[in-house]
Amino acid sequence: MKKLLQLGFGLMIVALVTAFVPATPFPSMADETASGQAAPEVRNDWIDENLGPGVARWVDGNGNISEQPGKHTEDGAGEESQSSGEGQDLNSGTAGEGQQEADSQVGQEQAAEGRQIDPSRPMVALTFDDGPFAPVGNQIMDCLAQYGGKATFFVVGNRVSAYGAELQRMVAEGHEIGNHTYEHKNLTKLSAAQVQSQINLCNDVVQAASGVRPSLVRPPGGARNGTVLANVQAPVIMWSIDTRDWKTRNAGKTVNAVMSQVRDGDIVLMHELYSQTGAAALEIIPRLTEAGYQLVTVSEMAALRGGVAPGGVYFHFYP
Repeated sequence: MKKLLQLGFGLMIVALVTAFVPATPFPSMADETASGQAAPEVRNDWIDENLGPGVARWVDGNGNISEQPGKHTEDGAGEESQSSGEGQDLNSGTAGEGQQEADSQVGQEQAAEGRQIDPSRPMVALTFDDGPFAPVGNQIMDCLAQYGGKATFFVVGNRVSAYGAELQRMVAEGHEIGNHTYEHKNLTKLSAAQVQSQINLCNDVVQAASGVRPSLVRPPGGARNGTVLANVQAPVIMWSIDTRDWKTRNAGKTVNAVMSQVRDGDIVLMHELYSQTGAAALEIIPRLTEAGYQLVTVSEMAALRGGVAPGGVYFHFYP
């Protein structure tokens, strides 16, 4: 009887322990769920963009998330805070022999494709950053083709391999591809060698994908200093109209940002990543055309408005 009582007591202890101590599988399941939420389904694209360029991060083809935000900007140098009016009084930089050769090349390309730009008529350069992103980029190019316009796409190098066909279309249809660095880094935080690497790597992958090497650079966020200007080894293209499309994600507001202030020689900043920007472009392009503006690439406009030079900073090309 004593042994039976001891056995019964032991079974009761085991039952109580089982009832009140969590089993080991549950924590691991919780961890699995948490990690599943942290790993987005997104591939080769940005996440957290709704929180702004300073928070957005890049996810590669394997689902690896960049350690630092891909659209990182600091010290008020971001596209969201850069004053679009900063350069409205003066562009810096002067054109030399190299620019004369580049202008001649632009003229030859225009003649080869039968494209004629009237220097006496107003013109605007529409520019799209942070691509390539074919779902929006192709939509923009479809509309430009319908109205005979061209645009400049400042692409991020580490996105190029996923959208090679889009870059080939850009070249085939006469659009311009600009350099927006390889990893969308704030160039003012990098050494001279690192700045050169960001520019050269982007140029290399664009050339490999499209056959054309970019000749213009737009630093992420517009961030620039003496080190950047000395090492990009190309003209730096800013903007005179900042649509803030990345922030508003509103097609109507993007359209209004352009149409309410556009003038001859403006460079318009938009972003290729957003469907709302694509929708805005479908309205902006015909409205500008109907208003008499020629939609040209940055290099086309520069060639007719004094040219550009490596290390120069250009916000517009007003007559």
